Amino acid sequence: MAKKDSKKSRSKKSDKGGKKPFFTRIKNFFSNLITELKRVVWPDKKKLKQNTATVLVIIIAAAALIWAFDTLINFILTSTGFYAPATEVTETAATDPDGDESGVTVLPTDTDPAGD
Repeated sequence: MAKKDSKKSRSKKSDKGGKKPFFTRIKNFFSNLITELKRVVWPDKKKLKQNTATVLVIIIAAAALIWAFDTLINFILTSTGFYAPATEVTETAATDPDGDESGVTVLPTDTDPAGD
């Protein structure tokens, strides 16, 4: 009895139509896209300039605000000692003991690992 139910459910799925061919779906996508773009209300030149200026002002204000907070936090952390700028470590270069100016010093090795 369970076999009959599973056959019926399979046949109902295939009767609903299934997927359309690939190129038909592509054609439908682009025709729907064109239809939707025709419904869009595009702004006029004046409104476009106004919106662009608004976006640029907001971006500049946000950048200035982030810079100000970064500078303030950097000052606070540096003055309290939590953050110290990296100090430059200078080491004096040792003279090359080999004299060959290769920069590599080869130390003599002990041939007797036991140390006898």
